[in-house]
Amino acid sequence: MKIRLLQTLAAFAISLAAPALAEEQNTVDPEVRQEIEAALTNFDEAYNKNDATAVAALFTLDAVEAWGWEKSLSTVSGRQAIERRYALHLRIPGKFSSNLVQACAIGDEICAISEFYHVYLKRKGYSVRIYVREGDTWKIRMEYAN
Repeated sequence: MKIRLLQTLAAFAISLAAPALAEEQNTVDPEVRQEIEAALTNFDEAYNKNDATAVAALFTLDAVEAWGWEKSLSTVSGRQAIERRYALHLRIPGKFSSNLVQACAIGDEICAISEFYHVYLKRKGYSVRIYVREGDTWKIRMEYAN
């Protein structure tokens, strides 16, 4: 009976400690978080200038992007396809803004969750992006927005 109680208490203690350990391991350095916030700002600025080439340059060559609200072309892959998508999409007027909600490390990559708002479309949504380091900058390898 005492052994069973000790096992239960040990399991309970481990279950409380595990999320804290996982959180420590996935914590993003404050400097990296600022770099990801700067990448979001660069995206917003390129988008608001209606510059599809500059938006696409923020993605890796083999990037994949999926939009939950698009029926046709819901998923595109490759920087050129992403640029073509934005060239069409940026014909819609309006300002776009995003705000980083959470960032966590996944090995050498960063998973960033952000909230966005498009003024003209009155669309509020969330984006999940996987950023990878290319040289001195962070590039988007994968994005899902809805």
